[in-house]
Amino acid sequence: MSQPGRVAVVRRFGPPDVISIENHASPALRPDQVRVAVRTGGLNPVDARRRSGSFGGQVPMLLGTEFAGIVVESQSQAWTPGDEVIGWGANGADADLMVTTAHQLHAKPADLGWALAGGLSGVGQSALTALNSLDLAPGDTILLHGAAGGVGTVLTQLAVRRGLSVLGTASAANQAHLRDLGATPVVYGDGLAGRVTAAAGGAQIAASIDLAGSADAGDLATQIVAAGGAAITLVPETMMSHDIPLVRVQHSSAQLAELLGAIADGTLILPVETMPFTEIVEAHRRLDAKHATGKLVLDLADNPHLPLATQ
Repeated sequence: MSQPGRVAVVRRFGPPDVISIENHASPALRPDQVRVAVRTGGLNPVDARRRSGSFGGQVPMLLGTEFAGIVVESQSQAWTPGDEVIGWGANGADADLMVTTAHQLHAKPADLGWALAGGLSGVGQSALTALNSLDLAPGDTILLHGAAGGVGTVLTQLAVRRGLSVLGTASAANQAHLRDLGATPVVYGDGLAGRVTAAAGGAQIAASIDLAGSADAGDLATQIVAAGGAAITLVPETMMSHDIPLVRVQHSSAQLAELLGAIADGTLILPVETMPFTEIVEAHRRLDAKHATGKLVLDLADNPHLPLATQ
């Protein structure tokens, strides 16, 4: 049975103002599909790229790729109404109701807050994919560009947990944040190469991981490769400008379980800031500014399809 709900829609590519919230019918379920009332939805840089048109695709376009919420209808034996879940790999998760397949859901731990549940999967699985794509050993030094954002915050901690030494670039305002995570912070901007060399203290940099997409990140990655190191990027811009291998993020329930375990044992933290779903345009302005610390998450506490106790 189809049900109406709010959905974030882009009908033409452009700045954040092109986003509108419309009422659409949620489609009837097919076998193995699940309908979830969304409680929180994580925002990621790819959402801004899709909205702007730089990531390709066609309009009209639905926004949102990750969420947390409560199952309200299921055609899968794996999930029943009332189950609290985390979802990933979605299309159109910035909405009251999300229809997804059963294997793209993971049980939300009862003691995990809704904000973190909605924001962990995207950045966490991106960070794990990036680290796992490199052949690194304890004691290696890595250079992480854009280390204070959501992916960088998680990746830094995972790298430190594996015994790696992390040099992380960020704005002056985020240097203390990186230091708290166990990284050696480096301010980006003019003269970055010299500051990185000084921060490395003579150690060879084994790998560059680019989350920023800047020219400096691309230039330094090229130098690190020339010196015998490795380089990857999660940003199409530096793949195209500097021919750096682009890592395609892999998602799985096993990876999410690893991240949830690290959250539970206290070795992984993720600062989360929430904004109401109705302020999604302003949230995308924040994404475009690229100065966030941690993760930005949409709050759908006013979703009428949620049980009253969850609103």
